[in-house]
Amino acid sequence: MTAELSVAEPHAARPTHKAVGPAVWDRLWRHEPTGERDDALLAREERLERWAMIVERLESAFGGLEGLKTIELGSGRGDLSVLLARRGAHVTLFDASDRALDQARRRFDRLGLPARFERGDMLGALDEQRDRFDVALSSGVIEHFRDGDRTRVIRAHRDVLRVSGMAIISVPNAWCLPYRLWKFYLEIRGCWPYGMEIPYSRREMLARASEAGFAEADATCMGFWQSISAHWGRGVLKKNVDWDDRRSVWDRTMGLVLLVVARK
Repeated sequence: MTAELSVAEPHAARPTHKAVGPAVWDRLWRHEPTGERDDALLAREERLERWAMIVERLESAFGGLEGLKTIELGSGRGDLSVLLARRGAHVTLFDASDRALDQARRRFDRLGLPARFERGDMLGALDEQRDRFDVALSSGVIEHFRDGDRTRVIRAHRDVLRVSGMAIISVPNAWCLPYRLWKFYLEIRGCWPYGMEIPYSRREMLARASEAGFAEADATCMGFWQSISAHWGRGVLKKNVDWDDRRSVWDRTMGLVLLVVARK
């Protein structure tokens, strides 16, 4: 097992004024789960439809995951990177938060998985990462930007890809009613923990992917019951209802997750 850390130029680590500031993320990464809890979180992610679809798309495009060079932008602790590394991908985690990367490094060490860790801002200089990767991923990241930066962060996924590389971007769906009600409920109580968060519609995501220079893109909604389970089951009822992997006729329009797959 090997773990490497490289640090971008100092100016690249400064957050843009149009994104959520570092204080929000430092607060979110303040607590580190136990190994047992961490294993449960990874198992939950692995059984979601999102991961099954990511595997399906990567296998279709590249013939398998073994040996793929991937980068998770705004990685946090690197949920997707862990699952990719288990399948033999060569993973890089890229984040502006030292605290998140420190937790990610300990996580990969505990699991005995190799990874690279790079610190920097998605809107900063990406020269060292440019044209290096087969796959660029992010999950729950780009909704924390506004205005033209929403296109720029999508373009950042394209910039790090090799020719014919693939970007996979997961964001909250603007048309997911349970999520929107839950977010509003926490905001009026003053308890929303994620700072500025502007979900995407399928129309906006595809338009911005085109503006960012991707040759083709498609977007799929999923996880309607996941939104009910996470926001109203565990969130309000405080019950560990396990509806995450159920399919629903509402998925195509009101699914929690909007998964975008784009090709360079």
